[in-house]
Amino acid sequence: MSSIHTQASNFLGFMKTGVDNRTGQFTLAVSLPLPPANQLSGPALSVTLAFSVLGSSINKGYGLGWTIGLSELDRNTLRLASGEQYAIDQDASTFAPDTPLTFTDQKLPTLRVTPQHNGDFRVDKKSGECEILREQEDSGRYLVEEMHSPEGHRLFIDWAPYGNDDHFILQRIRDEQRALLNVDQLEDEVHLIVNPDTSQALKLRLALSNDRLSEIHVPGIQRPFVIEYDDLLLDNGARLLLPTTVDSPLGAHDIVKWATGADGHQLQANAPFSHLPRVESWTHSAGTPDTERMHHYRWVGTANFLGFGSAQAFSWEHGRDNLYQVESDYQYEVVETVSDAQGTPLDTITRTWNRFHLPLLESSRRGDCEISTHTRYGIDPGKTWEEQSSTCQLPHQVSTTYTDHRRPGAIRTETTLYQYDNYGNITQVDYPTGICEINCYYPAEGGEGCPADPLGMVRFVRKKTIRPAKADGSAPVLSSTYTYAPLPSRVVDAPAHIVVEREQLLDELDSRTLEETRHTYFHQPHTCYGRIQRSVTTLNDKSTATEYHYGQANGELLLRTTVIGFENDDVNRSTHDSAQSLLTGQTTWERSESGALTRYEYDQIGRIVRTLNSADSPYQTQRLVRYHLGDALAVNLQGSSVLPPMMIELVEVTGQRQRLWLDGDGRTRRIELEDLDNEPGRFLEIMHCQFDALGRQIRRTTQDWLSKDSPGPLSLTTIIAFDDWGQTALTIDAHGIHAHTLHDPITRRCEQWQAAGGLCSPRTVTLKNLAGSPIEQQHYDCNNNLARTLKWVRDGLDRVVEERLSVPNMSTTVTRYRYDHYSRVIEKVLEDGTTLAWHFAPHSDGQHPELITTTAPAQEEQA
Repeated sequence: MSSIHTQASNFLGFMKTGVDNRTGQFTLAVSLPLPPANQLSGPALSVTLAFSVLGSSINKGYGLGWTIGLSELDRNTLRLASGEQYAIDQDASTFAPDTPLTFTDQKLPTLRVTPQHNGDFRVDKKSGECEILREQEDSGRYLVEEMHSPEGHRLFIDWAPYGNDDHFILQRIRDEQRALLNVDQLEDEVHLIVNPDTSQALKLRLALSNDRLSEIHVPGIQRPFVIEYDDLLLDNGARLLLPTTVDSPLGAHDIVKWATGADGHQLQANAPFSHLPRVESWTHSAGTPDTERMHHYRWVGTANFLGFGSAQAFSWEHGRDNLYQVESDYQYEVVETVSDAQGTPLDTITRTWNRFHLPLLESSRRGDCEISTHTRYGIDPGKTWEEQSSTCQLPHQVSTTYTDHRRPGAIRTETTLYQYDNYGNITQVDYPTGICEINCYYPAEGGEGCPADPLGMVRFVRKKTIRPAKADGSAPVLSSTYTYAPLPSRVVDAPAHIVVEREQLLDELDSRTLEETRHTYFHQPHTCYGRIQRSVTTLNDKSTATEYHYGQANGELLLRTTVIGFENDDVNRSTHDSAQSLLTGQTTWERSESGALTRYEYDQIGRIVRTLNSADSPYQTQRLVRYHLGDALAVNLQGSSVLPPMMIELVEVTGQRQRLWLDGDGRTRRIELEDLDNEPGRFLEIMHCQFDALGRQIRRTTQDWLSKDSPGPLSLTTIIAFDDWGQTALTIDAHGIHAHTLHDPITRRCEQWQAAGGLCSPRTVTLKNLAGSPIEQQHYDCNNNLARTLKWVRDGLDRVVEERLSVPNMSTTVTRYRYDHYSRVIEKVLEDGTTLAWHFAPHSDGQHPELITTTAPAQEEQA
């Protein structure tokens, strides 16, 4: 079933859990907590255990349909750990050593796959990372066995045969010193052991039933993840598993209903089967009825991500994305309706994709308010896939449109424009505000300030310029320039790692260098190789250095960061020390510049359990965290509450305990505080809240228990309501005061006032610019008379340069501001001519004023 090849999952927006809107498939993924490699030097590897309906007729060792998402290659397809997959062009690829492969559905040269003389395949990525794919037992399948960081730190991945169908199960992931992950396969269980044979060993247990992954057990949590499936027989005799319910350890619950047979996606002739099941509805609950949310999916027409119903007929080809064969305009569309437990529609989302699986439209309508995002790509509709430009899959224009269907003509659109080079690097962005960002890159062959790219790609920024919008004021045009140097890889004959050697900040208007930073790196062959050793920043001929010193002790990586002032003496320097566990990467202690030591302790799954402040001193205090997620204590204390038995107990430095009760989505729903002063061990509820189906807090009640003799607590309830734009429209506090907000993104207008007992407060109307910053604020009294108006004039970088205060029958008061290149206020001129000036420390670009002066008006000086 996994022979269906589609580009529909090659996007960062692909959901790891829930419903993939493009394909209608319910996806499940578990991210394994792989520890940092090579004493925190990398490379970083994200290991995901994921379920696929299309692959659910095959058990690869983790249960039917479940696979470890690591890179692999066969004769037809390359699949990457990121989820991307590409079909190999059999005609253009010779598979000769040192000759890169060609892919039919790859446009941007963001990776290079090269056969090696020893039979391996080397995958070089634009990030500088590299993977080595090696054939497994003459099977024709090449699985990743090595990963190299840009500096040359390595990971090794071991595989073992599974079954009789050329399948292989992950056996071990190790770095240059130790094992990071072991996989132990038992009869009906698979154990994933992180940090094996160490004090931080963590075992995740996968329980299988009838070859189905039914439970995932996490240590320290009583309840497992529970997954149930339906079995579907296809017309070709194969069987697929369809997840129907998923229960999380916190009490969240998912129910999935499928459309099968003729109600599913129809496929072209010669496809593996005639119809592919798709999700009809998905209901999610956080464990309480009020949080239940249903998603219903309706596909428009017969078009789908597999290309059915196109005007152009094509024959199904295994191992490639068949929709790419369509040469005419083709779109497929789905409408998602979100509703609550009572069936009340909350949101209607319409999504449309083109023949290259690129989202063209996403429109969300709540009530009469609609927000639509239209995306235009560099696609020539009259050309085939092979004839399209290299940037055809990148967004060239993104327009967001706000529409209020209650008011004719109430519509506003803001647009962002993008330009690229042939390598997919952004060369220019024009924002709706008028600000323009321009990027220039070094060519692949290098140039002055940058060596030749060892991968033959264009990927290093030479200059980045921010051009302000046309507006009042004198906003500067600032540029950042970069030069680079090669750092040899720790792996022999591997491409060098290119690092930033110098950064400069320039004022383009007067061609002046404002600031310069130079970096040096560790070149010695140890685990700190490639890290920054020293950075020196120079402003106004004054240099401030930051030095990094590393060490190891007691299983920890020690870091001392020293900042040395331009005076270069012992007085003008500061030091910060910290330590990270070499096993987990978590911070175990840190010492501030003042010498205060803070220690941190964690449990087996990485949760903070103890914090020691002012550690190892007479003033030491501690804060404890205890987790009771479904254990006996939480069940006993739950009582009649509708919340799941999930509780976190905090012990403050005073010894007072606080209990946080969670719902299935991990949100705090109730807080209890120990009555330490009157009756230790007795817990009183001090807060409970309620969320709606969209996860927004709509009611919050706080309770003050006053004194021991009080008849009951003082309860204060706040109610929150939202408008159709998703913004807070009304807040009712415990005293009955109604705080109203009218938010209008079309006119960029916001109106606020309060009301209680038939009385209304003064009203404030705020107008905003395209950046969302206020440009005018009108204040009305209780009789709706304009009391005063405050206007802000902003420059091309959205900084206030003039503030005008107008009051009826009075002259306008004007205050003016001036800024430096770092957007710090350096001058403020009041209406009467009084001038306030800020002078900042010449060695710093931060908020470090060393002198503030006030100058009287000129006429007062003359007097």
